Amino acid sequence: MSEKLTLLPHEYPDTTNMILEDDTPLDSFINEKQQCLLTTIFYSGAEIPINAPFIVAANVVLFSYVGDSGIVPDVFLSLNIPGGEQWWKRNVRSYLFWEFGKSPDIVIEIVSPTPGNELGSKLTSYAQLRIPYYVVYDPLQKLSETVLQVFQLYGSSYIPKNAWFADVNLGLTLWNGVFENLNGTWLLWCNESGNVIKTGDELAAEKNLQISQKDAEISQKDVEISQKDVQIKQALLLAIEMGLKLKFRDEYVGILSEISQIDDLKLLEALAELCVSDRFSNSPDFFNG
Repeated sequence: MSEKLTLLPHEYPDTTNMILEDDTPLDSFINEKQQCLLTTIFYSGAEIPINAPFIVAANVVLFSYVGDSGIVPDVFLSLNIPGGEQWWKRNVRSYLFWEFGKSPDIVIEIVSPTPGNELGSKLTSYAQLRIPYYVVYDPLQKLSETVLQVFQLYGSSYIPKNAWFADVNLGLTLWNGVFENLNGTWLLWCNESGNVIKTGDELAAEKNLQISQKDAEISQKDVEISQKDVQIKQALLLAIEMGLKLKFRDEYVGILSEISQIDDLKLLEALAELCVSDRFSNSPDFFNG
């Protein structure tokens, strides 16, 4: 985890003359979508296994001290942000180390068609900023054949490691699929088992699918019950018809027509039992009473 700073609010340096933003991003569509996928998942209702206040952002400048020219990672994650919801109320336009009390925990660089010294000066700069984990995602293999490289700060420099960050309780993995109508290989956050963290929209879609499937099963069951009831009614009417023929001969047709309008299976069952017994009169009026 990154080191805590000890400055109190009244000790914060004057940032009046600092250029905290210049609004000049030059990212490609692919980089923009990848940044979006890595950041918005934290605020989309996804099941993120982090129980601490955090900030995840893309293309926000990091300043370690007044006069610093700053460095802009494609994505960064910072945990245990002091002040909870209050930090956004201050005049914080960039990530100022002394304001947030610490350096970010993870920074991610996405190599564009024109590399930006991700394994050179940036590697050195992030180490000097004491960033615990540095990730280089090279989807076009502009730097090497290795698409994903992860580094951990050891002393004053970085050493390679795997893509699981135990003290953050998150990892990174490559995933093939569709995001925002674009099919490709994406860098995603994952759990310790390597399973990608699903976005809130994906979880909602899965829940809606489960509800739809359950509704379909209930509807199918209702149809089956209804069909079974029809079969039972037909069998009961057949039994009633046979009994009426024996007792009333040609007069049974009108009686059967009226009985056919009954949907109460228990009543039809009682009539069928009555028809095969000797307990009813041979008069058609018997069934009208």
